[in-house]
Amino acid sequence: MRLLLLEASENHHETMLSLIAYADALDPRPALYVAAPPRWIPLYQSLPEVAGLLPLEGENPVEQVRAFVHTHDITHILYNTAYGPLPLRLAWRLRRLHQSGIVHDTEKLHRFSAMGWGTVLPLRHFWVLRGQLWHSLPRWWRQKSHPLRLAALPRSFSLPPLEKPSDQLWIAIPGRLERKRRAYDDLLEALHQRPPAPHWRFLLLGPANAPYSDWPTLQERIHSYGLDPYFISFSEGLDFPTYHSYLRHSEVILPLIHPSSPYWEKYRRYQITGAFSMAFTHRKPLLLHQDFLAEPEFQDCAWGYEKPTELLACLEKLPQLLTQPLYRLPLWEEGPEALRLGLSGGGER
Repeated sequence: MRLLLLEASENHHETMLSLIAYADALDPRPALYVAAPPRWIPLYQSLPEVAGLLPLEGENPVEQVRAFVHTHDITHILYNTAYGPLPLRLAWRLRRLHQSGIVHDTEKLHRFSAMGWGTVLPLRHFWVLRGQLWHSLPRWWRQKSHPLRLAALPRSFSLPPLEKPSDQLWIAIPGRLERKRRAYDDLLEALHQRPPAPHWRFLLLGPANAPYSDWPTLQERIHSYGLDPYFISFSEGLDFPTYHSYLRHSEVILPLIHPSSPYWEKYRRYQITGAFSMAFTHRKPLLLHQDFLAEPEFQDCAWGYEKPTELLACLEKLPQLLTQPLYRLPLWEEGPEALRLGLSGGGER
């Protein structure tokens, strides 16, 4: 098998890293190639698991990919994001190849989306990133799909060292600093009512100066509540190894997805937040709104709360909670097998 992993956008490269790790674990191991925007090429160049690279640039990426497929005798294409103009055009033009992909937002499959359906229909297989999302799909889509939990990094992916004060407890909040996605205001109001312990540090891992960032408003509120010492932010986006190093050094991951968030129903019904995958990858516990806890993924890696003040109570009990065993279910080892089933064309089990 000669497998091309393709991501046309600037997003979802944590997903690509898990795919590389799972493909590298297959027996026989496929020859791995990556097509990605130029910004991400240095990341994949650093991985010996990757045999060749295609920077997606210029005015005609379709012909770029088609020429690369021919030159390297590619047998399988996996779209890291099975959505968008380039996957749509390639999926129909390369139908002789085994094509598969990841659907990050299943809402497109619950309603008619010309681009979503047009991309997924010619694929022999696709994956979704939570078991609950797969179970809720219409049966005709389940017949050509599997859940795939992202819970690995390539063996060669190295994390830079960080200096973490020994007396600090790091609570990582991954993702963009956008209030429509995460309930930052709920957290700040809870901390205003119930002051944090001196050793708590909330890591806001999204770039503060990104377009559409709500950091100026959040920073103003943090300052007005006297909470500046408890928050660590980053003006620009962290490079991927450093980002993952902060996650590895954190005690707990906090997605901050609450009913008060505009994206609440979106995250509950149709997609996954990257915070889940980051926690799974680094085997870190999650602090989650209790409505998520019935899903299989969260049975042995998450603690629930309903109100923001209950979240703070969980943080106060964190030293005791961290003594509990985590990530013991067999599903955390299923990634390579789920990938293999899709690459061989297997459908619903």
